[in-house]
Amino acid sequence: MINKRYIPTPIIEKKKRKKVKVVEKLDTRRLSTSYVFLRFLVYFLGVQIRRFTGKSDIQKTATQLREIFEEFGGFWVKVGQVLALRTDLFPNEICEQLRSLQYEAVGFPFEIARSTIESELGAPIDQIFESFDEQPLAAASIAQIHRAVLLKKKDKKKKKIPVVVKIQRPGLADAFQRDLDTIKIFVKLLVYLNFASYFRWDEFVVELDKTFKEELDFRYEAANGRRMKKNLKFHKIYVPTVYQKYCKRRVLVMEFIDGVLMADYIKELLSDRAKVKRWDDENDVDRKEVAEKLYVSLLRQIFEDNLYHGDLHPGNIILLRKSKFVLIDLGSTGTLDAELRKIYLSYINALSEGDFPRASDYYIRFGVDVPKANIPRVRVEMARGFDSWSAKSELKGLSYREKSLGRATQEVTNVAFGYKIPTNWAFLKVSRSFFALDGSLQYLLPELNTFKIIKKYNKEADRRALINSLRPENIRASFQKFSDTVSQYNDLILPQVRQRTVPFELTVNRSALTLALILRSLSSVLLIGGFGTLYVFLYQQYFEIIQPINVEVIDEVVRQLPYIPYLEWVGILIAGGLTFRILLGCVNILERKEFGN
Repeated sequence: MINKRYIPTPIIEKKKRKKVKVVEKLDTRRLSTSYVFLRFLVYFLGVQIRRFTGKSDIQKTATQLREIFEEFGGFWVKVGQVLALRTDLFPNEICEQLRSLQYEAVGFPFEIARSTIESELGAPIDQIFESFDEQPLAAASIAQIHRAVLLKKKDKKKKKIPVVVKIQRPGLADAFQRDLDTIKIFVKLLVYLNFASYFRWDEFVVELDKTFKEELDFRYEAANGRRMKKNLKFHKIYVPTVYQKYCKRRVLVMEFIDGVLMADYIKELLSDRAKVKRWDDENDVDRKEVAEKLYVSLLRQIFEDNLYHGDLHPGNIILLRKSKFVLIDLGSTGTLDAELRKIYLSYINALSEGDFPRASDYYIRFGVDVPKANIPRVRVEMARGFDSWSAKSELKGLSYREKSLGRATQEVTNVAFGYKIPTNWAFLKVSRSFFALDGSLQYLLPELNTFKIIKKYNKEADRRALINSLRPENIRASFQKFSDTVSQYNDLILPQVRQRTVPFELTVNRSALTLALILRSLSSVLLIGGFGTLYVFLYQQYFEIIQPINVEVIDEVVRQLPYIPYLEWVGILIAGGLTFRILLGCVNILERKEFGN
């Protein structure tokens, strides 16, 4: 559990918090396909009329679209959030409105919550919890949350643990399935009409199916929570403990964190900066430090852990004392395959170095089924967009969003949209994480420099990689990997080489044996030199080990040698061992019977 010394003072008084409205009878109305179709038809007709009359208003168009999704509610909110990923296809204003989709959910009665808990956990609620707050702490389109105290037996003693209980809304699976079926009908119609085929509607449906499955089964969130907690421990970031025994498909029980939501912090910052400044001083919170930790951690989650928080909006970050924070709501996480992760790292490094043509090349590689376009021209236009973003980022007084990494990506997605180049969904999901994080960073550190923060991350990542490479288990793994590579060469590549070199067998035999003799001699010299090197290493670093065999003549010679730091010694010994192993491997290959005696 979290250390109590990190629990901050409240920033909003409890009595000022708005209570969740609870209704006895939930609205279970079903939107007909014809109504949905008519609603969108009226919307698009309105957009076209404004365009033809010269009164086009992109902000009004975006706001109205968001209002439609909020009116539909349910799974449509998730659909809008998925569409918001398509920054390569929709204008920035529309994507921003869809990203901000919020469904004003009302709470459901406690009796329904009780019934769900007891059904899922198979025991009366009183046997599981010491106390349970009947008033919901929060409510959303998927679930509502209650505070409770968990009774946990440990060493024949009952331990009371403050927790939050997430309970899925009743009838949600059926309602979501109906909405999904309606959406699939629309998608089939669009595919039949060949409307915007570059949107890749099939991938859109796959993404919705994945969202549907993960959102309605809290066991995914529980599994993500365990993995993220293990990873983020090394980032010095806390993740609430998930009590696996009490986590089922429709119920999730996790540790209660008594901190300050970033959303509340920002709300107070906008209304009373002096009050927030006093809170910062009282709780030893440095906004700049928090902002940089959040950004660097997200980069590390993506490139080193390969498991990143996919929705880092202000409602999923809890502030603690001493600039510490907690990440919650791990229902949305993402991973990248090795190749895409490498491309994405190269992409942001090229941006940080100001090499915009190279960054454009990497961005184009994110594309899926790139159409027959003038790629050199696309590359030039993308580089120009990056250059425009870079120039703006140096201006004083410019908003954070204008100079963020998300804005840089937006510059080139506009170019991609013009050439109908669809982007990989995995890349779009990573971009969504940065856009969501921008919602906090624009208030915490408006002057944050993207170039500097990426370089800072790279420096730290290189240091971690060096330390990891020097660990005994990783050194053994490197040797094993090299050995496996040699074996693969022997088993797979060498037979092909033999077949192609049969006409030159005699010549190869003589050359191979001569080279093998030379390499064996070199390996013998290296082995003898290795013993001497190891002796000097032990003399400088662990003299007590070789003291019994130390001879005055040798001692005189060794003392004349310059002192070498420990880590450099490790590097020298590893390099020597690898070289010796490579030489022996080459000799073994060259002396094989197939090459002659």
